[in-house]
Amino acid sequence: MFKKVILDNGLRVLTVPMQGTNTVTVLVLCDTGSDYEKKEQNGISHFLEHMFFKGTSRRPGADILAQELDGMGSVHNAFTSHELTGYFIKSGKTYLQNSLDVLADIYKNSLLKAEEIEKEKQVIIEELHKDRDNPMRHIWDVWERLLYGDQPAGWDIGGDENTVRAVTRSSLQDYFNHQYVSLNTAVVVAGNFDEKDTMEAVRSLFGDVRDGKPVRQKPQVAERQVGPAVDIFDKKIDQTHIVVGFRGYGANDPKRYAADVLGVLLGGGMSSRMFDRIREKLGLAYVVSSAHESYSNRGFLTTYIGVDHSNVEKTIRAALEEYKKICDEQIPPKELRRVKDYIRGTTLIGLEQSNAMASFVGTEEMIGGKPLTVDEAFAKIEAVGVDDLCSVAQEVMRPERLNLAMIGPFKDKERFEKLLKEF
Repeated sequence: MFKKVILDNGLRVLTVPMQGTNTVTVLVLCDTGSDYEKKEQNGISHFLEHMFFKGTSRRPGADILAQELDGMGSVHNAFTSHELTGYFIKSGKTYLQNSLDVLADIYKNSLLKAEEIEKEKQVIIEELHKDRDNPMRHIWDVWERLLYGDQPAGWDIGGDENTVRAVTRSSLQDYFNHQYVSLNTAVVVAGNFDEKDTMEAVRSLFGDVRDGKPVRQKPQVAERQVGPAVDIFDKKIDQTHIVVGFRGYGANDPKRYAADVLGVLLGGGMSSRMFDRIREKLGLAYVVSSAHESYSNRGFLTTYIGVDHSNVEKTIRAALEEYKKICDEQIPPKELRRVKDYIRGTTLIGLEQSNAMASFVGTEEMIGGKPLTVDEAFAKIEAVGVDDLCSVAQEVMRPERLNLAMIGPFKDKERFEKLLKEF
């Protein structure tokens, strides 16, 4: 169970007690990310995230912050996505007050020094290069560009070299002032802690986060597609990386849960259909996985596969055949039961740690507006029936929602466009 309290300034506090652990995680979330950016400032949300660790008025250097965080033996980091920016510290329960103090300090008082901004530009560019050189990571950028094109949903979260180099202290400060406001902020505390003392500490440290409504709003996502679409990032690598799938549902769509179950049924474990067909029976790939992923206003059902260049067409055809079977043949109730039990078991294992629990509750709060308890989430999954899966499959798995993204040494899209037309 968790408790949600809204402070006088509109900031949300979510507490998730977990007595069976010696750790506590503090996660501070800001309801902003690359979806809120202008094109010429693409990547500014991610850049600002970096700058929060470069010093505050009380801790005026990155080294001071790093020494304090390491001195707690903590696990600490930050992340930026299309819709969220988050900062977290996981530590032993005795360091909760320290963790809250550090996160409140960087969230409110980061210096954003001009010289540090200039120095960080190359660091971020190297991070972008690293991600581009990792095809298992980069394939998702290719996929989202294919689906959403030239709009925030299709832009890289980190921007590109030109937009990163164009960042100024003035633009960062302006973005910070307009987006990092109390109404856009949630503080999540999960783990072993005293609830009363923790609420008092959060009120004291975060109660003065600036008031006001965020200036930048997230635009509507344009979903334009009339037939199967292909995008290939031509690169000489040892293996071709494939994502093949369909446009799906946003987090607030009630059909999302059936789509989530469908994703697990297709490729969520070693007994899943895609894994069994492509790895076990055909021996084509080492990594095979499927999932339905949701943002607040969009989603997609995908299968990722890494294969030898010579096996690309055979693999894509096998994946498409498995998609078709979902629609053509009714799913056995026994298989659905196994999938639901798999979801329950893996979820419970994953949520044993305080950082996972903080992420679970915090993400649902920010993306969906109303986090579910674990039992409520399981109830949504349990309510999915065979007919629901068939209905969602027939709605989602259509040629006008079908997409294929690839990274590999291929220049000719036509052969793969023809292959998709077989679906």
